[in-house]
Amino acid sequence: MLTRRHLILAATAAPLAAGAQGGAYADQLSDALGAPVEPRVAHKEALAVMAQLHARADRLLQAQGLRRGSVAERLRALAARPQHLYPDDSAGRDRAVADMNKRLEALRPRLVQAFGELPMPAGEVRRMSAADEARGRAGYREPPAYYVDLKAIRTRPAWTLPSVAFHETNPGHLLQMATQRAGLGGQRYASVFGEAWATYAEQLAADLGAYRADPLAEIGFLQWMLFRVGRIVIDTGLNAHGWTREAAVARMREIQGQSIAFITMEQDVERMIRSPGGYAAQGLGALGLIRMRPADRSRWPAFHRAVLQTGPAPFFEIEDAVRAL
Repeated sequence: MLTRRHLILAATAAPLAAGAQGGAYADQLSDALGAPVEPRVAHKEALAVMAQLHARADRLLQAQGLRRGSVAERLRALAARPQHLYPDDSAGRDRAVADMNKRLEALRPRLVQAFGELPMPAGEVRRMSAADEARGRAGYREPPAYYVDLKAIRTRPAWTLPSVAFHETNPGHLLQMATQRAGLGGQRYASVFGEAWATYAEQLAADLGAYRADPLAEIGFLQWMLFRVGRIVIDTGLNAHGWTREAAVARMREIQGQSIAFITMEQDVERMIRSPGGYAAQGLGALGLIRMRPADRSRWPAFHRAVLQTGPAPFFEIEDAVRAL
């Protein structure tokens, strides 16, 4: 299982607030994060995290009998195994949603270790209406529920969905949104904070033992983290290293295997071209939260309260709030 010390920018790396590189993209990336970032340093550090994720995934995939080929090739092979796919019918979608809710129920008692007395909102995953599914509506939140996109359910192996539940509900977006609605959030707004927090929440769920007895679901968690960290690599590759669209898509495929998100890799690359720095900042924010979190678990509730009470402020303000604990 990857712990906090595995998912940091690098054990000896410069902190998140490194000196900014000149140029428009460096400014865009730093502005999105709310802390100065040198894009080429971020790119290099993300590659180091990616290598750690691949190494753990390699060991787990070998245990599944997948020993040949790159990690990406083996992730694609695992995703094609029919025993991990839900039926493309109403019963299959009901089962997928029920499985996601079981994951949330199993994790909920452990959240007190991380959040102490912080009120935890009720949360659940629900199916979309048939009409929403038919028109291809993306997943959406109406607290306390997240309505999951399962239109292409045969491309959503069961082992990829637990992280979605944690990301979208508790301890992810739902908790973050409830805290902000309660008036605890900061007044200065950083748009990447919500996604950075929800990605961090996926790692937190893993650290709380969500996958302790389920190596397949841990593979899903790792693939989602490869998607998030891969966005740092691709965003900085496109905008600081001058990669072409085609090179970026090919690199993304090498990093994460098949598309695990609810969009294609080509669409994701287009997003990063249209919004330089934004998607890299999301991943950097998540890695920054992992790096800032105390090693002493007894201090986690205070850390999380400080982060949630300060967010969605720029990350330099979050770092200041955590440093003051």
